[in-house]
Parts: sequence; C-alpha cells; structure tokens
Amino acid sequence: MGGAISVESRLHQGTVFQVELEGEIAEPGGEGGAEREGGPDGRQYADEVNRRTFGGRLFLVAEDNEINAEILCELLSMYGAKTVVRQDGAQAVRAFAEAAPGTYDAILMDVQMPEMNGYEATRAIRSMERPDAAVIPIIAMTANAFAEDVKAAMEAGMTAHVAKPIDVEILRGSLRNVLNGSGKGRD
Repeated sequence: MGGAISVESRLHQGTVFQVELEGEIAEPGGEGGAEREGGPDGRQYADEVNRRTFGGRLFLVAEDNEINAEILCELLSMYGAKTVVRQDGAQAVRAFAEAAPGTYDAILMDVQMPEMNGYEATRAIRSMERPDAAVIPIIAMTANAFAEDVKAAMEAGMTAHVAKPIDVEILRGSLRNVLNGSGKGRD
C-alpha cells in the first residue's frame, strides 16, 4: 500500500509502533477517492508530503567527511530544509549551545568523528540546562549497524539510528518519525 511500519522500543520506557499508509481523500458524497496528481504511484503526493515535513526545518549536521556532509545537505535541501554543518562533535556541541533554544529541529550525528565522537557529543548536549536539550531528536549515522551499536546509540541518548551508507528512504522515514514524535511534525 506504499506505507511503512516502524517500531521503537526502550527498556523500561515503552514501545511505539507507527504505521503510515497512503490513501486517497474521498470526495464528499462520492463513492471513490480523488486521484492524486502524479499518477497512481503517488510520487508527486509523496514529494509534497516530504516538502511539508522538511520545508523550513533547520538541521544541525555533525559529519567529519566533507563528501558525506555535502550529500546529506543536498538531500535535505531537495525538500526545503536548511542545514548547518560541523566537522566534529565538539563543534556540534558548541553550535547547539550557542544557538537559541528551538533553533534546530534535529541533529544528524556521525558517530566516529575526531575531537569528540557522536556518543560523547550527544551526552554533552543531553546534559545541558536548557529546555530543548533533553528532547531534540538526535539521529546516529554510522557504518556500525550491529544491535550493540544501536544499543550504544540509544544509551548515549540518541533518538534513532541510521546505518551508512545512508539509504534515503530510511533517513526520510526516521526523520519523519522523530520530527512527528517531537511534537514539531507538520503532516
């Protein structure tokens, strides 16, 4: 049906199951749904949903690999999002600390970086005395995708884990989930 099912579980905190399905809006009094522009695959509709979800958002990207950062920023900009890139965890922590609360909608955090790794940077952000520090979505981005790596990310305070090389659909789905879960969702 062109949808997605996701689950997020945290020990002693609970489990969230999310089911997203695409559907057609029924015309009042009509028997069928209105066909979306872009044909039966709904690609144009999906692009519009992505623009509504990501348009006007600001993401802090902590990534030491210039090419990876450039690709990630380009993907996000395709849907109207803006990015601020920092090359290591210490710079990302400083950028978050110096910005007004609520400036960033989410942080995309590489795990293996010089100066301060992503786990250390996440712990530093989570320990800050400001209202958004405890709730801002922080997504781990790493080539380490074993269960223990996902567990380490969650224990450090990260919200989600996306394996590298980045699969665009998985990244988009993870971002949609954390943005909607943070109370900032727009769809």
